[in-house]
Amino acid sequence: MTEGLKYPEWQQPLLEAILGGLLSPNLEARLGRMETVIRERLQFLSGSSDVDEQQALADALQTIQVLLQQ
Repeated sequence: MTEGLKYPEWQQPLLEAILGGLLSPNLEARLGRMETVIRERLQFLSGSSDVDEQQALADALQTIQVLLQQ
C-alpha cells in the first residue's frame, strides 16, 4: 500500500489513521497522534533544504485540522 507514496514513513500511518478512524469513534485520538508525528518530522527537517517534504507535511497538518473540525 506504500507504492506511490513519496514519504511512506509518515504518509502510510497518516492514511491508516484517517481511513481506520473514519470507521471508528477514535478518529480524533488517531489524528492527534499523527499530528504529533508530523510536527516532530517538521522540526527535524527545520534546517533542511527538503522543501518538498516540508510542504507535504504542512499539507498533511492542514488535512488533519480540517478533519478534526468535522
